[in-house]
Amino acid sequence: MAGESEYTIDELARAADTTVRSVRVYHERGLLPSPDVRGRIGYYGSDHLNRLQTISRLLGRGMKLNGIRELLAAWDRGDGLADVLGVSEQQQSNDPPTAPLPVTEATPPEEPAPELPDYVKQALAASDDPMDVYRVTNPRCCDLATRLVDAGLPAQATFHLVERMRTDCDRIADRYAAEVFYVLAGQAYEQSGRTRKDRTKLETDLAIARLIATRAASELIDQAFGRRSELPSPQSAE
Repeated sequence: MAGESEYTIDELARAADTTVRSVRVYHERGLLPSPDVRGRIGYYGSDHLNRLQTISRLLGRGMKLNGIRELLAAWDRGDGLADVLGVSEQQQSNDPPTAPLPVTEATPPEEPAPELPDYVKQALAASDDPMDVYRVTNPRCCDLATRLVDAGLPAQATFHLVERMRTDCDRIADRYAAEVFYVLAGQAYEQSGRTRKDRTKLETDLAIARLIATRAASELIDQAFGRRSELPSPQSAE
């Protein structure tokens, strides 16, 4: 670690404006890499300090430790920012978009059922339990698909229904993600010096923007399904 700052755990906690106990908790929970141990003393570097500052920002914006661990683990694996945030490669570039995507007023026409992905076709053809295709990667989709099949819907029709939902969700993301990400993250980055610290802040802001947008979309979809599941009052049913 020659050539860069070194900190004992006490010094690191002070530099990051946190506590020694928090540093140990983050290490135990897998959010912070191990220090370089020499003798009986652990030494931390600037990467540890940057990681602690990122954790503090994410905690301050409402993220839980489990979510932060998954996000940091993806970065450590070298996943692209698009993979970390769940954005398609077509939407992601080295810099955020310079302007929001235009919002069209036209309502897209209803489209036929999408072609099933190859992995779904293979599951239908070869697997003893086709629901395995969703069980690990999309457990909530698996729950829906399993219940539909149990209710009598054929497996192929079930997969078409779930994949239509996926297509509609992709359409929502295509329509709004760039605008939301630009306003909540990219705009500030454009006005910054685009240093390494600014890039780190951009990644944090994008992760928060994704979290906020996902929660808002989930709430709106829940409300929409709720309106369509309301039973008529007893008087109107007579």
